[in-house]
Amino acid sequence: MSNYPTCPRANIRLCAAMVAMVISGGASAGDWNGLLQLSVASDDNVSLTDSNDIVASNESDNYIEVLGSASRYLTGNKDNGVRFIGTLFNREYDTEDGFDFTLLGAGLGYDRKLGDWNARFEANYEYLEFGGDTYEKILHVSAEGRHKFSKKTELRVRYRYSDINAPEDAFSNLEGDRHQLRVEGRFRSGKNRYRLSYTYEDNDRDDRTTMTTFSSSSPIRHILRANAKVPLNAKWETEFDVRYRDSRYKDDNVSGGMSTRRDDDRFRAKATLKYKLDSKTKLFADYNHFDNDSSIDTFTYKRNVASVGVEHFF
Repeated sequence: MSNYPTCPRANIRLCAAMVAMVISGGASAGDWNGLLQLSVASDDNVSLTDSNDIVASNESDNYIEVLGSASRYLTGNKDNGVRFIGTLFNREYDTEDGFDFTLLGAGLGYDRKLGDWNARFEANYEYLEFGGDTYEKILHVSAEGRHKFSKKTELRVRYRYSDINAPEDAFSNLEGDRHQLRVEGRFRSGKNRYRLSYTYEDNDRDDRTTMTTFSSSSPIRHILRANAKVPLNAKWETEFDVRYRDSRYKDDNVSGGMSTRRDDDRFRAKATLKYKLDSKTKLFADYNHFDNDSSIDTFTYKRNVASVGVEHFF
């Protein structure tokens, strides 16, 4: 069993998070909101394999990553308006180009003030390549509600449906759909900002079947996240992000006449340091640690990624 498709999933979530941050502003029709980000990084486990496995490649490599995203209200504003959303994400490894990843996305959003809630409805289409091959084509439809209890406390609830098409044989097991429901609380204390969230995810994929084997690609996931942004002074800011993901696959994997249900527990910790050059441009350095424990040894791995870069908002 190959765990290649595991790697790009984190990138998809990164893009989604960054786009959500960019389009959260209150620009009026005709104004563009956007983000450009460039970084270089060192990845000590590109292939997501267990370094204790004697047959594991456990390859390390460096990569360059580019993210560009932009949104514009075609009509109205955040209280009642229609937005265009566009995204480009690309990761290029130095030598392990079989893990290069590209995402192109575009969509429309409708924002509306509904009583004490700010509602957001979106439809996005994403085209993804992995290792130079078409990986997935995804249609996302989502609805989100935001309610402020005070200037310091906010509740966000989002549902997202994804229709996933995976045209290449290597990834055909990933075709299907995904449902996500996220509940998030945001809090402020002085200049510090905190987030706590829970996400429920249900995947129904085609899975991978041969004459003698079966491999499930359809997990139910529970994701817990805690995030803190703490300014040190007018120029420096730190951010800490911790996530735990519980994945329970719906069917037993079958190989060699034996069956095993795949259960994964993944812990991720991230620390970031940012330096403000001006009101729109920041330098950053961050460190990510991943630790995935699985009931199937093939999917157990540890990974460390360190990166530095620059981001510019417009």
